[in-house]
Amino acid sequence: MLKEKDRLLMKELIEDSRQKINRLAEKCHMTRQSVYTKINSFRRSGVNFTIDINPEKVGLNMKVYILIEAEPQAKFREEADTQIRQFKEVTQVHHTLGRFDIIVEALVKERDDLRNLLKKIHALPAVKKTETFIVYETTKFNMKDPIIEALSGSSSELSS
Repeated sequence: MLKEKDRLLMKELIEDSRQKINRLAEKCHMTRQSVYTKINSFRRSGVNFTIDINPEKVGLNMKVYILIEAEPQAKFREEADTQIRQFKEVTQVHHTLGRFDIIVEALVKERDDLRNLLKKIHALPAVKKTETFIVYETTKFNMKDPIIEALSGSSSELSS
């Protein structure tokens, strides 16, 4: 569990990771050195600071979700997972319960790129069938809100 000041610092960084250390220290009621140390600690624990780019601005005009029904053998599934994660068009791979076993999110420039990706997926031995959903409009895409909400837990949920 994160301490209250850690949560506050993380929320501030999620809102604007370009804030100066002095400003973060002031907002989080910490010393500059503490903020600097915490940010380095976050990095070591896997927190990444990156830019957020609209994929359409770089020509990735199609977002698709590919639902995959896979063979039940673990060996085939692991092999398929390893290969799918290497496809550069793929942004997310999720193993699910239900009618489909794997959900893949991918970004492609055009239909030909989608067709080529689907051919690569269908060539995998574990893939029995797929169903593809093409996103024609995204009305909300915000990874920040759920994380900020989780970091905003009541002080009774916070550890020392």
